Order: sequence, then structure tokens, then C-alpha cells
Amino acid sequence: MQKNVSPAAVRSSAWWWSGALVLLILLLQAGGPAVQQAFRLDAAALSQGEWWRLLTAHLVHLSWPHALLNAVGVVTCCVFAPQIFDRQLLWRLGALALGISLCLWRFSPVGLPYVGLSGVLYGLFALGLVPRARQRDGYALAALIIVTLWMVWQGFRGPLPAEEAAIGGPIISAAHFYGYGLALLMLLAACGVRRLHHPIRRQQGHRQGGASRNARHQQEQQGKAR
Repeated sequence: MQKNVSPAAVRSSAWWWSGALVLLILLLQAGGPAVQQAFRLDAAALSQGEWWRLLTAHLVHLSWPHALLNAVGVVTCCVFAPQIFDRQLLWRLGALALGISLCLWRFSPVGLPYVGLSGVLYGLFALGLVPRARQRDGYALAALIIVTLWMVWQGFRGPLPAEEAAIGGPIISAAHFYGYGLALLMLLAACGVRRLHHPIRRQQGHRQGGASRNARHQQEQQGKAR
């Protein structure tokens, strides 16, 4: 049984988790090129068994502007979807990071070597905004439309040269689509699991109700017999 948590408590916890993620990004960026080289997603390194790069690549960045841009993205996501910045955040980050890395490695090797949180961020936006938009949250719906349109425009029109120059390297739009798509699949899977549980609960309720009616009927029969 889930406890009712106040919106203030949810937001307070969300700021703690998002702040920890931003701090981690900045600390790793302060480690310089050596940390980036050790953590980036690199096909040659993966073939040598350096599997940690499937996760760590999303925490290191090309430059300080790149790191700060994604740090702002984390804060923005927390503002619009604080409910996803909870104890399950590590699982969400891990699932998105692993899925994006595997997709890039398998389907978009031209995007390697890869660094940056942007693909994961698109996934987090989708995970947080889609459920709230379905609940007719106008702000969430507007934010979701903006994020989606920007992703599609950037993917098909191409990144702005000024933006790539600012962050110090190419923008891999495929990672954004992978993160967004994986998030939608995660939401669909969660919805399917809930639907599977509901019939089981209804059946249990019917059985309990039937047992109660049978017990009452037996008591009435015993009363009449007396």
C-alpha cells in the first residue's frame, strides 16, 4: 500500500536527486579530458570488455558549455516533472543509458565515440511529461510538445552549427530519438503490467466476496435449523 506523499515532499526530494545528478556531471567534467576518454562510449574499448562505458558515457561531456547545458536540462526536467526524481531515478537513468548505448553501438556506430546526457534527458522528459499530459496537465502537455517538436526538427533539419560549435563537437540526434523511444516503451510496459495486475485483484475481490456471501448463507441456515 503506497503512502500519500505531499507535493512539497515530492518536490523537495526531487531537488535533492536532481541536484546530486548535476553535481556528479560537474565533478566529472572537472576531471578533464582523461575522465572523458576513460568513460566515453567507444566501439574499440567495448570490444575489449570495457562495458562500464555503456553507462558512464552519458555522464561525461565534450566541454563545460556542453556539461552546463545538460545540467540546465536536468533542472528544467525537475521543474516540469519532479515525480520522476525519486528513489527510482537510478534505475531510470541506468535503463535509458544502457538502452541508448546499445542502440548507438548496434544501429548508429557513426555516432561513436559518444558522450553526453542529452539522450537520457529526452527519455526523462518523456517519462515525466507523458503521464502528466495524459492527466490533462496543460503545462506538461505544452512542455512535451515543445520537447518533441525540437527533437524532431533537430533530427530531420540537422543541429544548428552554432550549437555544435558552442559545445565543441557534433550533436548525435539519433541518441535523442533512442532515449525518447525507449522511454515510451518503458511507459507502455508499465501500463501493461498494471493492466495485468488489475484483473487478478478483481478476481481476488470476487472470490473474497463470494466466500463472505457463502459464510453468511451458512450462518443463516444454521440459525433456521436451531
